[in-house]
Amino acid sequence: MQLLAYPRETTSLDGTWQAIPDQYENFEGYFEDFFGDGEDDMPTGFAPKPIYEPEASVENEPCDFNIHDGRSVEIPSSWGEELPEFRHYEGWVWFAKSFDCDTEQSGARSFLRFGAVNYKAKVWLNGELLGTHEGGYTPFSFEVTETLQDGENTIVVQADNQRYEDGIPNEGTDWFNFGGINRSVELVTVPQTFVRNYKVETSLDDEVNVHVSAWVDNPQTETAVSVSFPELDREFELTPADKSDEFTGSLSFTADEVSLWEPSDPQLYTIRVATDDDAVVDEVGLREVHAADGDILLNGESLQLRGIALHEEVAGKGRALDSEDVATRFQWINELGCNFARLAHYPHTEEMARTADKEGILLWEEVPAYWDINFGDEDVQELYRQQLRELIQRDWNRASVILWSIANETDHTNDTRNKVLPQMADYVRELDSSRLVTAACFVDEDDDEGLVLKDPLEEHLDVIGINEYHGWYYGDSDNMKHFQEDPNGTPVVISETGGGAKWGHHGDEDERWTEEYQAAIYRGQTSAVADSDQIVGISPWILFDFRAPMRQNEFQRGYNRKGVLDQHGRKKKAFHVLREFYQSGHLE
Repeated sequence: MQLLAYPRETTSLDGTWQAIPDQYENFEGYFEDFFGDGEDDMPTGFAPKPIYEPEASVENEPCDFNIHDGRSVEIPSSWGEELPEFRHYEGWVWFAKSFDCDTEQSGARSFLRFGAVNYKAKVWLNGELLGTHEGGYTPFSFEVTETLQDGENTIVVQADNQRYEDGIPNEGTDWFNFGGINRSVELVTVPQTFVRNYKVETSLDDEVNVHVSAWVDNPQTETAVSVSFPELDREFELTPADKSDEFTGSLSFTADEVSLWEPSDPQLYTIRVATDDDAVVDEVGLREVHAADGDILLNGESLQLRGIALHEEVAGKGRALDSEDVATRFQWINELGCNFARLAHYPHTEEMARTADKEGILLWEEVPAYWDINFGDEDVQELYRQQLRELIQRDWNRASVILWSIANETDHTNDTRNKVLPQMADYVRELDSSRLVTAACFVDEDDDEGLVLKDPLEEHLDVIGINEYHGWYYGDSDNMKHFQEDPNGTPVVISETGGGAKWGHHGDEDERWTEEYQAAIYRGQTSAVADSDQIVGISPWILFDFRAPMRQNEFQRGYNRKGVLDQHGRKKKAFHVLREFYQSGHLE
């Protein structure tokens, strides 16, 4: 179960760390490889330690690496932005930080939590291996209660951003591989028995029904768990469920007692989940989302999603966003007139969903099951479930999140894929049945039927995303008007569409890479989807230009230029076309 940290008071371990590149992967066990398994096998008087031991760095020893004297970097960060000479480096980098701790004041139990390390991480504290983690975008933690020392402590992290054939994502992506400790590192201190996580689910009938589950670490026979909503003046007790660490309970409100969360009124209520010695205080929105008769319904009302897709990236910072960066994204999203955003193609920072809760922006969140994943490999399937679980358990209390996406542009003619993806859809529903399951798929062109959905995954999804680039890679920009819709079928979101343009490059509407060409594509695309009953939303690709090594022509030079903004936030003509379309009321 994911360790909930955000609402707690934690000790930040962000700041200056030491970084040591290790391209040849020498430093772990380096001397053991050369001299044997112990000091007795080494030359007399020469006993250097492995890099992950705090005492490895001793003055005047002939060390080629020193965890206390690497390259100073700020964490969180992407190493190619902090160290420009490593802009395209893929491999191992060792990170180290020393910090002081008063173990008598730190609490009964302590956990070391990482927001994200790309892509594999191996972590030591005071020379003791805590564990490993695979996956570059989701949080993980280790208990360090017995490993923390009174006084100085040293963390060492081996970060590996190499791309792996059996990874998620695998070796081929259309975005840049930013290596590093890209999100915050925290020391979380809690009582012996504490609330590890909780989940709020809302359903509507004649009343507003709220179900709460809480997971308690180290529950005792006498452990009691209470839930309160202070602004609503309600409190109730949870009861033990079948699982030893889970407690559940429900309560109901009349419609007049609460304001349901929605984009035009993103009402949040304080929730307090507490045991005798621990309490988590958070803010949640109460709302219901489901799909029926070709529509997405929020609180029983049909939604039209006016959206945009975006990557997690800032020029000069890589993937290490701060609060100001997050605020700037929502400024752009709101200026466009959006009520919806697709956070592609991996979990973004937790602050995006928390800000969306406050701003009233609906979200699509996804894991990087992208293109050619090795779906038939059992280890890959377990990694797939792990990444889904870590994302969902992190954000399942965010009212803004309405869609969990399980895949992007995978081959719907592949039998193994068609067996595994429905299993992943079912797994998502096991974790969280209160949201909709989707995937970004393709639409097929049939000579007799026009544009049709032939992906067998459709019958396993609540909403189907369609990535299509009519007017850019093929066809005319308004070709989606030929989509053979089923108004009562699976709701469709155009999850990607658009075309490229270099900011400031102008010409005629038929001149590729000009702002005018891109704007014309947007006019055709938006007009084509406006009158479709089955298409309930659109999230064009993409908000801003982003790094992409496979894009290397004279207009791109390592950037995907499909943004309606460039990487510095300068607006292209397509930005204004999309804003005018959303403000026109065609998607209301």
